[in-house]
Amino acid sequence: MTKGDTVRDRGHRPIWLLAGLLLSLSQVGGACTHPPRPDYQIGLVRIGDRLAVYAPICAGDTITAVQVHQMPDVGKSGDVVLIWDAEGPIGADARAGLIVLGEGFRTVRQAPPAQFDRTLSVAVDTAAERRYSAAMTVPKEPAQFSAGTPVTDMSFDTEDGRVSYDTLRAHFESEVTNCGSRSRASRQ
Repeated sequence: MTKGDTVRDRGHRPIWLLAGLLLSLSQVGGACTHPPRPDYQIGLVRIGDRLAVYAPICAGDTITAVQVHQMPDVGKSGDVVLIWDAEGPIGADARAGLIVLGEGFRTVRQAPPAQFDRTLSVAVDTAAERRYSAAMTVPKEPAQFSAGTPVTDMSFDTEDGRVSYDTLRAHFESEVTNCGSRSRASRQ
């Protein structure tokens, strides 16, 4: 290697550094323009003899409508079928996100089935014009609580296993960060 070769290599070093910097910035810029969707989760629980879903929503917001679809079993093809569609929750628990499937709403646009089972997709609309949705397979033995148990004392079956109310709320608050805006979060 001669002295001339060393100078020439140093001359190209800024170009390679600049190219590497631009490539890095393009990756960061791409990540900023297309963020991943929030990891929204619902929790399933049995209250008395009825299946219920806890759909976390932003503090101060209220549920206005719910839609439940039956999904094909995992690994199988089939149709997604609307099995319950209702609006106007009657009780405070339903407005806050604890929805007993098949009851507790003023207007029913699609009557519920006698039993909710298999894989369900649950979507809720809120007064702040947000929509949250998630799908999950109904466990064979969901967490069980008697009617009147405060939601904060319940645990829920989620995609990550059985978790407490506080854990599910913390997950929502750490993953879904649009509570200050009027955007929609969805995961199906």
